Amino acid sequence: MAFRTVVISNEAELHVQSGQLVAVQAQTVWIPLEDIAVLVLEHPRTNISAAALSLLAEQGVAVAVCDGKHMPTGLLLPHCRHSRQLAVTRQQLGQTLPQRKRLWQRIVRSKIENQAACLELLDLGGAAKLREYAAAVQSGDASGMEAAAARLYFRRLIPDATRRSPEGPGASLNYGYAILRAAVARALVGHGFYPAIGVHHDSQLNAFNLADDILEPYRPFADYLAVSRSVDVKVRTGRQTLVSVLQLSCSLQDRLHSILTAIEATASSLAKAMSEKDAALLAVPRLSAPCLVAELLPE
Repeated sequence: MAFRTVVISNEAELHVQSGQLVAVQAQTVWIPLEDIAVLVLEHPRTNISAAALSLLAEQGVAVAVCDGKHMPTGLLLPHCRHSRQLAVTRQQLGQTLPQRKRLWQRIVRSKIENQAACLELLDLGGAAKLREYAAAVQSGDASGMEAAAARLYFRRLIPDATRRSPEGPGASLNYGYAILRAAVARALVGHGFYPAIGVHHDSQLNAFNLADDILEPYRPFADYLAVSRSVDVKVRTGRQTLVSVLQLSCSLQDRLHSILTAIEATASSLAKAMSEKDAALLAVPRLSAPCLVAELLPE
């Protein structure tokens, strides 16, 4: 199973040879394609062939490209890799409004609970109130608990900045979210979902509405990593730290998994929740102190 997030931060020529991604730079690096989950092309002078992109897609690798400020701006995903693609898409389209509202309720409740855990671990206060909000989430979040929780949460998390700011702490959070979003979109496509059709998000201009739905309970993991390490996204080491969010551990269905593996499990459980019309079957992550030990990956 793929487990690595590879970031190309130096000028490089990329090609595929003998089942491995070859990065020709000051020191040539060989990485087995089967190990790569997400490839981030950060340096503007990175060159990669169409043949290499095709092989990466066949292997199920999500490829993100970055702008001049190193922020991910585009995403290449595998196409129709699931054996029952049409069946899953029809199932996705057949979800009734009440079914989608119950799924969104579960997603929002998990997100707020993880936000509470994040504040608690950072000793920032406000966790008890957030848990009250989580318990009050209704079907479809009709009472707006997600928005109320966000106002409290970000005032405590980054009191001197705004989340959507292109500079400062907000930029670090957004970089972490982009890495998580790529992994979520990859997992959804791999399980036969059409990522533009969301449970709650419904923008006609967004090709990843469903990915943005499933991303929500995973956001606090990026928040914790960015704030606890005081990450500066403008510095290469800061971005490397944020990329490691996929290797953090989390609790899912009473077992510890890497975030990357948990995202795969969430995507798989979404298919089951939709087919059996039971939102409780959607597996959502839980953030807690023992879950924040990064897994050691081979060099």
